[in-house]
Amino acid sequence: MSRSVPDAILRPGPEHWELWNFTGKDGARLEKEISPKALGAFRHVLMAIPTRSILAVPLWVASEGDPRELADLELSSRHLLRKNAELNCLPILNQNGRSLVLALASVDDPDTTGYFKNAESFEFTARMLASSEADLLVWRELGELCFGFYREGECVFFAFSGENSPGPAFCSALTRAACRLLAEGVIPRLPAKLKILGNFSPAECEALGHALRIDWTLDSHEHPPSAPAQPSNPAPPSARTEIDRRHRLRKVGFGAVVGLAVYALILLGVAGDLVVRKIQLQNLASRLASMEAAATDAQKMVSSWNEFRNSVDPGAFAIDQLDAVASQIPGEQVRLTQYNYDKGRLVITGEAADVSQAYEFFEKVKKVPMLQDYDWTSRQPQLAGRNKVRFEMEGARPDAKTSEE
Repeated sequence: MSRSVPDAILRPGPEHWELWNFTGKDGARLEKEISPKALGAFRHVLMAIPTRSILAVPLWVASEGDPRELADLELSSRHLLRKNAELNCLPILNQNGRSLVLALASVDDPDTTGYFKNAESFEFTARMLASSEADLLVWRELGELCFGFYREGECVFFAFSGENSPGPAFCSALTRAACRLLAEGVIPRLPAKLKILGNFSPAECEALGHALRIDWTLDSHEHPPSAPAQPSNPAPPSARTEIDRRHRLRKVGFGAVVGLAVYALILLGVAGDLVVRKIQLQNLASRLASMEAAATDAQKMVSSWNEFRNSVDPGAFAIDQLDAVASQIPGEQVRLTQYNYDKGRLVITGEAADVSQAYEFFEKVKKVPMLQDYDWTSRQPQLAGRNKVRFEMEGARPDAKTSEE
């Protein structure tokens, strides 16, 4: 749940719902229209859950335990937890190894369901009123009376009375609640100051003060609600479902954004690589163009040399090559049967007494200085009779021409 400062608060007012806008420069103002469109204009709407839809139970629990689990066990054992109610806990104080928490069991209210999609966080009304130094607050909410008890400015108990006017039944409920809270140590003493909020007549205020035997003050001015620094978030079941749905959508949206960002980075990397390659290709093309004239001259020189080589290079004469090859014959048992030279290609075939003599002849021919320009290949010697094998080797110069040429 977001804990940013809300820019609008939706709460149940004395007679109807109220929407307070906190985005103006002149402070909070009360909006005239409450609709999905009006609510959708705000980034963060804090919604006050009606007091009638929340059961508040102050409990002392062990400090080392999980307050929510302990509250669940306590309310279940008292049969106070309604079916499908959403349970939350608000910590109040720690004392003598125990923690005072306010268990909040909220249920769905027909008047609130339509606002859940626009609410970002939730609170209960008693924490949003100006309690100042009062021990007890009384206010009207949606036409009926509500009350709340406070300890050092923090609400420790609140309830919806179901009464329209502060008569004997209402005063009796307040008295019983105060005595029980005192007996359980939730409040350190009986309330000494009562603050009445809203449009109450002097007679009603006098009746309340006389029945409760307490000093009272009336604040009939319309004050904007205030958002607590630490939200209690008493979201009812439908609101919790909506919050979970919203979180899932945000995760999916975040995943989609991350995926698109990764995809964009990949595309950017591919585009960058293509740009680099294009620049490299252009540089190579420029270098190739600059070398074209020199390459043409070199090619002409090579062609000219190839034309004159057969006339001036001793190594190009077939008779000299044959003499050099014949000088490498390792013994009388090796003889040449064919010698063919044509267009820079030299083919030598012969016979030897065994395979080792053939391979020895191959290696010697490859080392002849006159024939170092040739690239030699040889086939596997073949048997040609008893104590006789045939061999063949072929050499080609780099400028050798094929038969098609």
